[in-house]
Amino acid sequence: MVLVCVICLGFCAGLQAQSNTKTTYTGTGAEIEFEKKVVDFGTLKVGDVKVVTVTYKNIGKKPLILDDVISSCDCTEVEWSKAPVMPGKTGTIKATYTAKNTGLISKRITVLSNANTDRVILQLKGEVK
Repeated sequence: MVLVCVICLGFCAGLQAQSNTKTTYTGTGAEIEFEKKVVDFGTLKVGDVKVVTVTYKNIGKKPLILDDVISSCDCTEVEWSKAPVMPGKTGTIKATYTAKNTGLISKRITVLSNANTDRVILQLKGEVK
């Protein structure tokens, strides 16, 4: 019985020591910063096409690679350079939105990359009348 208590105390002490240990995430060294994360199209009519270019910068120390850029609907097409963006340099994402239905616009573009912040959400908003 005493042996079981000693083992349990040792195990609990080990867990306590682990929970007080800091974990630091170092990532890849690339980091992405967007000029703006929200684009307001204002008021559009059905059939209008809006094209926006969003600029981002690699503020990290290693090359930045966009793995994928995903639109939340088929009304928005996205294009981006597949080439790595070197530290201190900029890249662009081009989004083309086609207004198909009336109502408020609230679309997302998800940017996946090798940056420490590996997932960034951009928002397209406005209204179609």
